[in-house]
Amino acid sequence: MYTLAEKVQAGLQGMTVPLRVAVMGCVVNGPGEAREADLGVASGNGKGQIFVKGQVIKTVPEAQIVETLIEEAMRLAEEMEAAGVASGEPSVDVH
Repeated sequence: MYTLAEKVQAGLQGMTVPLRVAVMGCVVNGPGEAREADLGVASGNGKGQIFVKGQVIKTVPEAQIVETLIEEAMRLAEEMEAAGVASGEPSVDVH
């Protein structure tokens, strides 16, 4: 879990919007528990559910979790910048 969070945090380095990312260990409760996050992943059984604002948007194999999460983070960051969201550092929370 922490290794996944560290990889995600490394992938977000240099981002200039305060994106909140949650890394959860349970696909059953993960999206609900992290509904305050902008983006997150709940992993288990060799796959990860990627969610935005608590809603699952896709399920990917474990090997694609970090890449997919970073892609979604970049997409959300662009939207946030276009909306004029204040600059800041992204945060990654592990649950």
